[in-house]
Amino acid sequence: MYTINLQPLMNGKTFPESGTLLFNLIEEKLPNENKIIIDMTDVITLPSMFLNVSIGKFIEIYGVEKLKEKIAFAHISTSQMERLKIYIKNVSVLKQ
Repeated sequence: MYTINLQPLMNGKTFPESGTLLFNLIEEKLPNENKIIIDMTDVITLPSMFLNVSIGKFIEIYGVEKLKEKIAFAHISTSQMERLKIYIKNVSVLKQ
C-alpha cells in the first residue's frame, strides 16, 4: 500500500500541473502496489481541470474497474466523494 498526500502535491501549482503530477505518481506506483491511497487531508476543491488530467486520464487508460481495484481515498469529505462519484460516472459514460 502506498499513500499519496494530495495537498502538498497541489501546493503552489496550477490544477493541471498538480493533476499531472498525481497521475504520474499513480502510474509509477501502480505496478508495485496493491492499493494506492490518496489522502485528501486539507484539500479544499477538486476542479475538473485537476480531475481531467489525473483521475480522468487514469480511467481513459486503465478503466473504472482498475480505479476501484487500485485506488482509495482517505480523509475525504462527503461533498468531495459525491463530486468524485459524479465525475467518474460522467467519464465512464463518455468513454463508452
